[in-house]
Amino acid sequence: MKRVYFFTALLLSAFIVGCGPTTEEKEKEEKEMSTQKRLTIETILEEYNDCSANAESRNDCKNFTARAICEYYGIDDLKKGGEYVEYHDIFDFVTTDASWKNLGMATVQETLDNAQQMSNDGFAVVAIDTEDKHKLVIVIIEGEQVKSGSWGLNAPTCAAFFPASGPKPFIHKTLNYAFSSPKGIQLWVKK
Repeated sequence: MKRVYFFTALLLSAFIVGCGPTTEEKEKEEKEMSTQKRLTIETILEEYNDCSANAESRNDCKNFTARAICEYYGIDDLKKGGEYVEYHDIFDFVTTDASWKNLGMATVQETLDNAQQMSNDGFAVVAIDTEDKHKLVIVIIEGEQVKSGSWGLNAPTCAAFFPASGPKPFIHKTLNYAFSSPKGIQLWVKK
């Protein structure tokens, strides 16, 4: 009789373990990961503000955009020689690295929709002003799109870390806050 109970308990425990996490457990894990991302981007912003406040030259803090992208998304890209690349080198990196894919122009609503959805799904997504000589890079972060009156499009949520001499950095604003027009803005995703 003990064998029957033991065998039944063994089968039941194997069935329970084999089923994996429930939908509720998966949703809880995704929310925890989302919270960790937001904390990371906020921590990076705090550290950027410290760097900027203590900057001794215009070249200080130029690697924060690459660092934010990598740490927020948990990737190890955007480095040369073990150091994060400067913001003006990110465009060259994503256009030549096969693991990054161009999603299209910000003038197309479908491109903006895809960028926000991919970011919400955990993919690294960036917006780059290809008409700017420095190729300004903005990080698309998890969030909701908001209708931009000036763009006439729904714009994704983003974060920006500018050089020490540039505009104030921000998080949790929409892409139209960073760029007055979607013209010339390309979106890229890490595959």
